[in-house]
Amino acid sequence: MNDKDLLTQQGLFSDKRRFEIKDGRYLFVDITKLKRNTNYQLDLVALEPKSKLRISIAWPWLVAAAVVILATYFALELLPQFFEVSLNDYAFPIKLGSASLAFLFLVLFVVTTCVERVFIAANTNFPLVRLLIGKPDRKAYQAFLSSLENRIKTLSEHLQLDEQQRIAGELRMMRRLTKHDVISEKEYERFKTKLMKLSS
Repeated sequence: MNDKDLLTQQGLFSDKRRFEIKDGRYLFVDITKLKRNTNYQLDLVALEPKSKLRISIAWPWLVAAAVVILATYFALELLPQFFEVSLNDYAFPIKLGSASLAFLFLVLFVVTTCVERVFIAANTNFPLVRLLIGKPDRKAYQAFLSSLENRIKTLSEHLQLDEQQRIAGELRMMRRLTKHDVISEKEYERFKTKLMKLSS
């Protein structure tokens, strides 16, 4: 196996990702996140040859910081007005604790938000491959990215599948991905409807 056909990535506070191109036709993806392992196989011909840059924003941490700030405002400003209670003696500890917690959430938001290189399904535009930029190092990342883009392009040109065959292949792949919890049944039904419209 060629070194440029295998890429293993580990982000800061994020999942471990392993990608391997096999038989020049398939991409095997293995993702471990919070001790949960997901692995699946993609047919390269079902992917767009050119990848896209995407910022993956860690919204939950930003929302958590906002909730802490709003809860503090409610506790110190609105609660005393509505219930006629005084929290003056506790104002400083509450503000300090809330500020510390909000700061922690904002730090987590910054470190878990990442820039990714994404490969999408050709017809449904669903992101199926997400590579962390420059991981584990710039050279290995760039070699794998180039290899993957070239394999997809070469395969598409060599097989010369017509539109109906491509759509049918993508639909079969999406069906398989529901069994691996990569996409939900609801998403699959939406993609199925879209693909059926394209094929008619």
